[in-house]
Amino acid sequence: MKISIITPSFNSEEYILNNLKSVHLDQKGDFSVEQIIVDGGSKDKTIDIINTFRESHKADIKLIVGKDKSMYDAINKGIKAMSGDIWACLNTDDEYNPEIFSVIVEEFRKNKDVDVIYGYIDNVDENGKFQYTSYLPQFDLDFLVLSRGCRCINQPSTFLKKTVVERVGYFDLTYRYASDYDYLIRVGNQCNVKRLNRSFTKFMVRGSSLSSGTGSKTTLEKEAETISKFYIDKYGIKPKNLYIQYLGFCLNHIRPNNLPYILKKLPKITILVLTLKIFRY
Repeated sequence: MKISIITPSFNSEEYILNNLKSVHLDQKGDFSVEQIIVDGGSKDKTIDIINTFRESHKADIKLIVGKDKSMYDAINKGIKAMSGDIWACLNTDDEYNPEIFSVIVEEFRKNKDVDVIYGYIDNVDENGKFQYTSYLPQFDLDFLVLSRGCRCINQPSTFLKKTVVERVGYFDLTYRYASDYDYLIRVGNQCNVKRLNRSFTKFMVRGSSLSSGTGSKTTLEKEAETISKFYIDKYGIKPKNLYIQYLGFCLNHIRPNNLPYILKKLPKITILVLTLKIFRY
């Protein structure tokens, strides 16, 4: 079985080496790995680092360099260039947990009817220090659509069979920030999705990431709301109050490894839980 990892890249010299190591050096098992890196024309040392790593470790890396319309345009280019049996997307500042590929491959081999497998996410700061684990719930299409965001499945920890592309197609370039949300809704509607009780990915939360700025966050929320409303109508999903379901989602995160972060952010979290209107249709 072959795994294809698609990585959109631009001026990522600070993080790309750890990304490459997590994909090519930290994974052991009866499978092969290719990484398709789609670089938007980096002006720093990103491409040099990639080429040096590829030569030093004989890594199967396809490097596509050229301007793209957006991150999702880069991902679409990667999908078209991949040759794996299963695939996933990983941003340059994120990493896979060691030996997680073998777990995922084994699950796909045991569950022939499963199209998509996802797991938990370990959130880290800009220095790679652990913050908390996102314990994503079992997949629920209604919750995904109504919650206006990737709250029960998330792109960095999702692996899909190549046949998913034949059914679902590519990422919609209409959306600059929330196309992964749109894509995962379409995937959830047409595919058999399974969650594993394992952390797959280290996801870096940093101020300069694509969707972390104030302006982009507003745009992200607007796009997510547009997507949510579209699929409510398209799939005939009945709007409902998700507050209780969201409260359960929050309570599920109260685990020993998350307690230091929760206690540090408790006032903010309390206000969020009590006032969040996004879950009240």
